Amino acid sequence: MTAAATQKVLATIDRDFDASLARLFEFLRFPSVGTDPAHHGDCLRTAEWLKDLFDGMGFAARIHPTTGRPVVVARYEPPEAAMAGTSHVPHVLFYGHYDVQPADPLDLWTTPPFSPRVGKGRDGRDCIFARGASDDKGQVMTFVEASRAWLA
Repeated sequence: MTAAATQKVLATIDRDFDASLARLFEFLRFPSVGTDPAHHGDCLRTAEWLKDLFDGMGFAARIHPTTGRPVVVARYEPPEAAMAGTSHVPHVLFYGHYDVQPADPLDLWTTPPFSPRVGKGRDGRDCIFARGASDDKGQVMTFVEASRAWLA
């Protein structure tokens, strides 16, 4: 990747920051508690949301049922590879999970765990407070938004 291409991607990330944050917050609002049968429907809705997100970016996404929570697999085929009739292009795999642990005990939360907000962390810097923000929905959206900027 050239320096100019890198700068274009970084500029896209900066330009789209608010929209990226809004998508992350939407993702964080899903109470996709994987270990709680009462939230299995929420896990499926989260998987469907991710599939739609990837489809909207030009990926071919599928939901694969499992004995546990559904798995979302998204594949992007560059247009030049499709036109050439080849799939002999390098592959990159990103892995993450969209389910979260229970938010109990709720009395330790200062705001509802599935109502994301930006606040000051212990070090005084801005951070996002929500169940799943760091494990693992935040990381998943880092890959998604980086891919979005790369493809822009």
